[in-house]
Amino acid sequence: MRSILQTQKEIGEGPISNPSALPTEVGTEGNICGVLVHVRPERLAQVMAEMAAMPGTEIHQSAPDGRVVVTVEDVPGKWAGNTLTDINNIQGVLSAALVFHHRDGDDTGDVDEEVSQ
Repeated sequence: MRSILQTQKEIGEGPISNPSALPTEVGTEGNICGVLVHVRPERLAQVMAEMAAMPGTEIHQSAPDGRVVVTVEDVPGKWAGNTLTDINNIQGVLSAALVFHHRDGDDTGDVDEEVSQ
């Protein structure tokens, strides 16, 4: 798993300093994002229907007060982050917050190896 330190070294602050650190093909990195979506309660059914229709999106739980737990994954042609932006833009969505992120397919080592270098 890539550490935060390694990612910061690769992309630096501000503009991306190492474009080769980014995936070259959408959907190849295996991004899985856990998202907490807050929705206007009166729009809950409509928003859930729109999210369920998005490729790579799965609704796990919802509450009548408008909270929805969703996972979003990369799909061919679209990164999970772009889908998260699309969720934020659905009418009735108050916020969509990334609360968990995991990326498969990284062979760079773990945090302990990075810190010890």
